[in-house]
Amino acid sequence: MDNIYTSTPNGVHTTLSRVLLLLFLTGLQPALSSQGAQTQPPSSLTVEIVGPNHVTVGVPSSIVCLSSCSQCTYSMSLDGQTAQGHGNELAFTVKSWVEALTVKCTVTDDATTETAEKEKKIRVLAGPANISITGPDLMNPTVSHTYSCHAYCRPSCNYTWRADKGPWIRGQGNVISVMPQEMDNSKSLTCKATNSVSGLYITATRNLAVTTGPSHVQIKGPDVIEIAEQYKFECAAECHPSCRYVSSVDGQTVRGNVIEMSVDEPHKSVTLKCEVQNTASKKTATALKTVQIKGFDNKSTRPGETLVLLLFAFILSAAFAL
Repeated sequence: MDNIYTSTPNGVHTTLSRVLLLLFLTGLQPALSSQGAQTQPPSSLTVEIVGPNHVTVGVPSSIVCLSSCSQCTYSMSLDGQTAQGHGNELAFTVKSWVEALTVKCTVTDDATTETAEKEKKIRVLAGPANISITGPDLMNPTVSHTYSCHAYCRPSCNYTWRADKGPWIRGQGNVISVMPQEMDNSKSLTCKATNSVSGLYITATRNLAVTTGPSHVQIKGPDVIEIAEQYKFECAAECHPSCRYVSSVDGQTVRGNVIEMSVDEPHKSVTLKCEVQNTASKKTATALKTVQIKGFDNKSTRPGETLVLLLFAFILSAAFAL
């Protein structure tokens, strides 16, 4: 009041004092500027938007608008488009990714018709989705193999890995190297992609085979055979993914793991040999078997005479070239 009076020019002081006194007595006290001009009182209507700071594409979300008035009318819009809501609440689902959305709430006091508005920026996230693991389907023991994980994420994804039932570990970005051991027959590799902002995650698992063998190589069949009888011998081994077999009898070699043979003249023994190779790792192993011939007589044998007739029938375990 002192500033108003001081700044008022001569001749107006008395009249202005009477007006102010009258307004004071009637309970009306308008706000005055420092120059004596009347100004509007500050608005008492407050607006607040309550809701998430970010939403995810495809995930339902909701926003609530609050105000200080008891009876109000609300109008809410999403990126400039009036949204259909229930009073002061707006429920929506973002269908496609954009960087951000703007929510606007306008409130009108039904009693005073006073209005106020508020805006809120909401960041839009996407994913993780469409996760996949790339890398070889087959691993060799004691050899390092590289795998990468890919997922759709906005703004970005963090990747962690798990081998079999081991701990979750971070790779270099979305890449990890795995080295199976000799005793491993298979590996289960799981990738988890986590949205760096929302914390939502998705996983993918690949079951990977590890090459094994050849091991436990053996030639199955009788240890003693008789002249003029038909016999069958089979070479067996443990291999993954598969084995290639090469069989031989006294140096005569063919492909396959099954041999059928007969002897029509006396002979001391014959030697069977089976060579096995893993088709993936190229590792090899060999088994030998010496078969005795029943009724052999050293005196009846003449040097240089062909004593053995071998008949082979082969059942191929895999159609591979030598």
